[in-house]
Amino acid sequence: MNPLSLSVVIPAYNEEEIIGKCLARLAEQREHIAEVLVVDNNSTDRTAAIVAEHAVRWPAIRLIGESEQGLVHARNRGLDSAVGELIARIDADTLVPPDWARHIVDFFAADTTGHWAAACGRGQAYDLPYGDTVGALRQRWRERKAHRVKQVPVLYGSNMILRQHTWALIRDRVAMRRDVFEDVDTGLCVTEIGGRNAFLPTITVGVAPRRMATGMVSFTRYMSCLPRTLLLHKRYALALAAATLYLPPIITLHAARLALLRTYNTHTGRFTPTDLFRKTPERVAP
Repeated sequence: MNPLSLSVVIPAYNEEEIIGKCLARLAEQREHIAEVLVVDNNSTDRTAAIVAEHAVRWPAIRLIGESEQGLVHARNRGLDSAVGELIARIDADTLVPPDWARHIVDFFAADTTGHWAAACGRGQAYDLPYGDTVGALRQRWRERKAHRVKQVPVLYGSNMILRQHTWALIRDRVAMRRDVFEDVDTGLCVTEIGGRNAFLPTITVGVAPRRMATGMVSFTRYMSCLPRTLLLHKRYALALAAATLYLPPIITLHAARLALLRTYNTHTGRFTPTDLFRKTPERVAP
């Protein structure tokens, strides 16, 4: 059985702090990755220079530009430019684990009937003040069910894979709005053409806790994109459930998590309660 070719698309806007680590992790799996496309969305820092440095060591890395500002524009530019039969889309702060690419290629290669149109995996935050203990326990539990692939209605943007022909079918259906969850929208578009999204427990990636560090107003505004996305797809019951049953506990959890993040000093490794009300700069793309 010939392995399928895998392209990896990474939209990037001012990612000089993490893009190098992201690319280094992917380079360790070059045997299973045909190309990596970093889409520079008008960065003003050293993002492009860092990508170019890594491309010298691994020519499969390509830097392309997208002048229209916004994640959906950068994403589309990358997906349109990819040549692989499989196209993975991750974030610039995504750190893939060993064998991530192999698991993806093997899964789709084994799906000879084309039962699955797309797939995604979980994202687990790294660099949290309470360490990796909770995450390690969760991962052990997940590994017990690692063989259980299940169907899900949506995709997770930091760790999603589309068949190339699936993207061709939904390309003109995906929303170009910035007030919806683009990954949820993409997953719903897949289901609306009769495709199936698989959830793979074996490809959990690390993601930066950026969203966890945003203020309450910003986080609430961000989470309101979920019911709005569901309404866009006329999933009225799900939108109501998301707004009334899902969002309130998530926002409450965020308040507690935010208190931990703001009082934790990464330099001293200690909690400083007086920092609870300090303002931290929020990284928001224009």
